[in-house]
This record gives sequence, structure tokens and C-alpha cells, in this order.
Amino acid sequence: MASPDATLRLHLLGPPRVELDGIPIEVDTRKAIALLAYLAVTARPQSRDHIAGLLWPEYGQERARAALRRTLSTLRTAVGGGWVVADRNVVKLDPAGLQSDVDAFRSALSAVARHAHPDDETCSTCIHNLEAAVEHARGTFLEGFNLRDAAPFDDWQQAESESLTRELSAALDSLVRAHGSRNDVDAALTAAAWRLSLDPLNEAAHRDLMRLYAARGERSAAV
Repeated sequence: MASPDATLRLHLLGPPRVELDGIPIEVDTRKAIALLAYLAVTARPQSRDHIAGLLWPEYGQERARAALRRTLSTLRTAVGGGWVVADRNVVKLDPAGLQSDVDAFRSALSAVARHAHPDDETCSTCIHNLEAAVEHARGTFLEGFNLRDAAPFDDWQQAESESLTRELSAALDSLVRAHGSRNDVDAALTAAAWRLSLDPLNEAAHRDLMRLYAARGERSAAV
């Protein structure tokens, strides 16, 4: 049984990994990992019928609900009995002591969005928050993970991954501009190269990289 002040940490950007008080734990089934990720990212109660249809779309309602009961039991066992809250109708995660890199990434971006100042102003607080955000984004959402028999979940995962990639791209674009305005060419180059790796056909990202290499005197790299 997890202690009342225990911390459950979900690493969802990159290959999924779960830690309890800093110690990696094994979640026995892929459906349990998928359920944990879905509840954490949506961050709201979900009906049992919705979850059953998401993870077991080929089952009838009663069979899918039975599979969900077994998966909830597996998940509770893995996390020491805490965090997973369910009644006859809904399933949710208790947010107390729950952390995820997706939430940390989006929280840092929200802090930037709330910090109002002129668009052309370079703000050290926003740079700090942007850097904190991208530090969490060290892989794609649930990298290497899929459920071959649950197309609705895979569709949700794909949409979430694309949304997070767009958010990361925008954050890196902002860092390129911010570091460039401060003449921190090395930091701007790092952000620009990362931005380009997300979309190698993005012309604006190519122009940023060429401009920054030229600013550093690396003509051959710019060419």
C-alpha cells in the first residue's frame, strides 16, 4: 500500500515509464498503461462505458466492462492501491501526489501564455519557463507504444502526440527568437536545430538555422 505522501511520477513523453517515489515500477499489461496515460492526460473523470469502448472496442459491453475491472485491479496493484479511484459509473485519478511530464510541459507553457508583455519584449521569466517546458519534451508522446486491438485509443494517442509536437515546435520557435534577440547564438542554434528535427521540411526553420550559422561566422554550415 502506498504511503499517504507518496509520489507517482508518469513519464509519457518518450517510452512510457512509471515511478513510485522515484523507483520504477512494472505495470503488467499494456491496457493498464494505456488507461493510466489516458486518465492522467485527460485529467477528468471518465465513464466506465467510455473507457471500455476506448480500450476494448471489439468486445460487447459486458465483456468490455469485465476487462476494465480486471485492468483496474492490475493498475491498483502496480501503484500500491493509491491514485486509481473508481465507482460503478466513473474512473479517475486522484491528483494528490501525481506528477506527469505532460502536465509539467503544459503548465510551463501556460505560465508563458499568462505572462503578459509586449510581443517584441525579451522576457527572462518566459525564457526560463520555455526552457523548463522543452526540458520535459525528450521524446514523442508514448513513444514506441501502441495497442493493436484498440483503434480508438491509438487514434487518441496519435492526435495527442501531434498536438504536443505542435506545442513543442511553437515553444522552440519562441526560444529561437528570444535567444536571438539577446545575441545568444549558441542557445538559439540549439533550439533551431531541435525545431528543424521535428519538421525537416519547414522552410522557416531552415532559414533560422542558416541565419544563425551565418551570425556565428560558419558560412559553409549556412550554405
